[in-house]
Amino acid sequence: MDGVPTFVHQVHTQRTAFGRFSPYTYPMGNFFLGVLATLIVLGVWHHFTQAPQAERTWAEEHAYTSYVEGGEGIMTIRNVRDWTYHASGPITKEWVDVTVDPTEVKRVWFVIVPFSKWKAVGHTFLSFEFNDGTTLAFSVEARREADEAYSWFDGMLRRYELTYQWGTERDFIARRLVQQGHPVRMYPLTLPEGAGAALLRTLADETNALAATPRFYNTLVANCTNLLAKAVNQSFPGTLPRHYAWLLTGYSDTYLMREEFIEIVDASEERTKARYDLMPHREAIGYAASLDPLAFSEVVRLNLGMHD
Repeated sequence: MDGVPTFVHQVHTQRTAFGRFSPYTYPMGNFFLGVLATLIVLGVWHHFTQAPQAERTWAEEHAYTSYVEGGEGIMTIRNVRDWTYHASGPITKEWVDVTVDPTEVKRVWFVIVPFSKWKAVGHTFLSFEFNDGTTLAFSVEARREADEAYSWFDGMLRRYELTYQWGTERDFIARRLVQQGHPVRMYPLTLPEGAGAALLRTLADETNALAATPRFYNTLVANCTNLLAKAVNQSFPGTLPRHYAWLLTGYSDTYLMREEFIEIVDASEERTKARYDLMPHREAIGYAASLDPLAFSEVVRLNLGMHD
């Protein structure tokens, strides 16, 4: 290209090679790409290095942090949620303190709440039944802020703090079954003598550790099911082998059946699920949701044929 200035020839050559002007044609293009890459790296670094917080504007159902007072003997759990519910929503919103003796644990119940058409998804929690008929439930949850909705994807990205929630059965079951309309299956666990008391103490210790040092919830490694499994293994090492049900929590009751912690009914896992399904008793349990916590738990067991 005789007579054409050198810089014009260079631009023409790069335009021909790339089909358009490359950002590398000008030094400023490199600069802006570098700034953009730096901002992305800083944003990711900030996200994954931020510390979990105990003080935020929490959703009302997660407003208080539970903690436990007492040692090996009688213990008092502070900030136990004891709301009452109707199908239209909460009726009363109380937070109470509950004093229990771990040696009085009669039975531990495993509760699963499927909340999706996909069978692999669900929430799980435990309920401790004592010799006097009283009960106390424990749930591992994502602690949402007032303006947050739960997302399993966000749960992988350190969007939620972790909360160990204690509550009455009247709260935990009626909230999910009566208000939200989710199916609830409630199984008595087959455990060795003293295991219920040991598990209760372990969860009390874990509650205080979390109250002292906040942590993030994580859908994959710190969820409602695998943290319960880890607590069991902390009390009794090697009891629950790792399994995909630790992640795909909707299969956790089937997993416990196969590990012989839930007794199978009529040699059928599906019949076992039907046997302990509370949904057919939703109306009766809905009426009982306005009774005191002890009476509510009695109604639940009467409908399961497990009152003794």
